[in-house]
Amino acid sequence: MDLQTGDIILTSKKSVIARFMDFFQKDPCIWGHVLVVKDPKIGWEASWKIREVEIKKVFEKHKYYKILRKRDLSDRQKELMIELAPKIIGRVYGIRRIFLQLLDQVFHTNWFTTASDSIYCQVCSSYAAWIYEMACRYKFNGVPWQSCDPDDIEDDQLAHPETWVTLQERRLRRSKWQSLKRLLILR
Repeated sequence: MDLQTGDIILTSKKSVIARFMDFFQKDPCIWGHVLVVKDPKIGWEASWKIREVEIKKVFEKHKYYKILRKRDLSDRQKELMIELAPKIIGRVYGIRRIFLQLLDQVFHTNWFTTASDSIYCQVCSSYAAWIYEMACRYKFNGVPWQSCDPDDIEDDQLAHPETWVTLQERRLRRSKWQSLKRLLILR
């Protein structure tokens, strides 16, 4: 696979947090984890801590994924990503930010997460959004990096097909709950 610096990998994760977020969103929340590609073999992610991870292991662990590439990413922006992303490697996962994101989901706002702007309190999606905002001045779905969740990244890609290309996708089928929820919302 021809992965390049800045490519985004969304993976499905049947976590309690992803299910909670799905419950409070209008559209289905399929992706529960995100990482940014450093090079064809290594990616940056926030799991238990902010770290570099072998992409091969991510694909072994996650059966369903979507790989996105920003079409107009310049070489300079890729260099900035390589320079900036490692600055907070080793920091612990931002459990507090998860709680704030959950509050934002319940109250349909970005107030709780944007009130906490510490770059040292990161979850996977805020870390990816922070990398993009710092290196490219790009906000996924118009959302500040502090409030970004994996669904915002896919929503941005779907809303701007001229900006993003899907390199590969293995999508999880909707659950009966998601299908029912979608039906109820559309009525």
